[in-house]
Amino acid sequence: MFGWIKALKKKNKKDKKIETRLEQMKKNPYKRVDSENMSDIEKMDKGFNGKTFTINGIEVDF
Repeated sequence: MFGWIKALKKKNKKDKKIETRLEQMKKNPYKRVDSENMSDIEKMDKGFNGKTFTINGIEVDF
């Protein structure tokens, strides 16, 4: 009786999954995570934010 409601809720949970910054960074460690929403001048002004993460010996800021 309520099986269709449970199926609908499961479908909605899959759609709402948002990747974390770390997951986005692991896809391409050489690309800035929030670069889609920033202009080139904003990227240069923001620069390095002081947060680093090491993947295979390569330090990446995000």
